[in-house]
Amino acid sequence: MSLPHAVLRLSTDVLAEINDDERLAFAYAHGPALSGFGEEAELVCVWETDAVPADASAEAVHLTVARFQAHLEALDRGEGWRYPGDEALHVISRFAEGTLLADDSELGSRARAEATEFPQALADASREAVAGEVEVIAKRLGDASDPWELSETLTEGLHRAYVALFAAGGYFFPGHEHRAAFVERYVLGDEVPEAEAAVWAAATAPLPERAEALPAAWRALAKTVLDNC
Repeated sequence: MSLPHAVLRLSTDVLAEINDDERLAFAYAHGPALSGFGEEAELVCVWETDAVPADASAEAVHLTVARFQAHLEALDRGEGWRYPGDEALHVISRFAEGTLLADDSELGSRARAEATEFPQALADASREAVAGEVEVIAKRLGDASDPWELSETLTEGLHRAYVALFAAGGYFFPGHEHRAAFVERYVLGDEVPEAEAAVWAAATAPLPERAEALPAAWRALAKTVLDNC
């Protein structure tokens, strides 16, 4: 299968100038062009050095092997995933969805093999988190009068719910963008996106109605996630 134009450009225009550098362990591309949701792609270079080289190209994202491996190990321990901004899940999910473009060290292939063996600790930890915080989140949602607090509670709770759903299927949650399409792609069922839509509908209801409807909608979503785990 031919690579998308954006990935070819990165490979020929950016990576070609880096690939001869013996410090480069491996490089990969990820992004909408590879997942089928757009035309953009991003190049990630992983360096077998103590720190990212000072002269590293500004047209790529850069990591050291040690930092990349630390992310893999964190997820293997069931850590590094609880919040939307957690770097371990962010990096490894995109690596799992991406494609290797350079790998003279073969460290990229080994990392790919590690990522393919989905960490059971992550599946267990994410399911336990969803199960353990159902009533805590329901109460926070029912009591929230500040839109900021409401948004933060929903964002973090939904993130963990989707991490658990994807983990149960053996996948790293790739993030909130295009989540319904990824759920459909991985045959994870349409119940969770439907339950999420009900949560957002309850969240936008007038305050007296929201205080009762939103906790109930959250409990229904959590049950749906857990039933699919």
